[in-house]
Amino acid sequence: MKILISGNKNFGVAQELFKIFPDANFISRETGYDLTDKNVQEKVANECLNYDIFINNSALYRFEQTNLLQCVFKKSKEKKHNLYIINIGSTIDRFNKGTDWIYSAEKKALRDFSDSLSKQSVWTSAPRVTLISFGSLSNVQHKHPDRTCLPISLTAKYINWLLEQPKELHIHELSIDPVQK
Repeated sequence: MKILISGNKNFGVAQELFKIFPDANFISRETGYDLTDKNVQEKVANECLNYDIFINNSALYRFEQTNLLQCVFKKSKEKKHNLYIINIGSTIDRFNKGTDWIYSAEKKALRDFSDSLSKQSVWTSAPRVTLISFGSLSNVQHKHPDRTCLPISLTAKYINWLLEQPKELHIHELSIDPVQK
C-alpha cells in the first residue's frame, strides 16, 4: 500500500502519521511543494496516480485544501485510478460562533465537498473519499487551557483504523471530539 500525505512530517498530525507510516511520502513546503499553487496541485494530482492512498492533511488557507481535493479527485476519476482519499477536517465546522474567523468556513467547505464526492464513490467507480474530523487536539492545548483536548497521537490511530476496514465498506465521515469535563 503506497501512501502520499500532505503535510510536514515534523509537525502535528503528519508527524503522528509518520510514526505509523514511515514509508509514506510526505509533501509540503519543506519538500518543495507549495500546495496553494494550482500548478503544484495539478502535479500532486498526477503523482497520486502512483499511490493507493492520499491523505489530504495540510492546513491550507483560502479553501486550498478543498481545491487540492477537487484536483486529485478529478484526475483520479478521469484516469479511472482506484485511489482512496482521506481528508482531515475539523469539528469546528459545526460550531460557528458568529466570528469573522474563516477557518470554520474553510473546514465546512471541505466537509460538504468531501460528502458530495464520497457519495459518488459508493454509486460509481470514482475514487473513495472519507472525511475524518477532529476536535481540539493536544498540540493546541496552549490555545485552549480550559478545554479537554484529544491526544494528537490518536489521530494517526483513527486514520489507520480507516485503512484497516474492508474495501466493501465505505465510511463517508468520522467526527471525533473529546468529552468536556
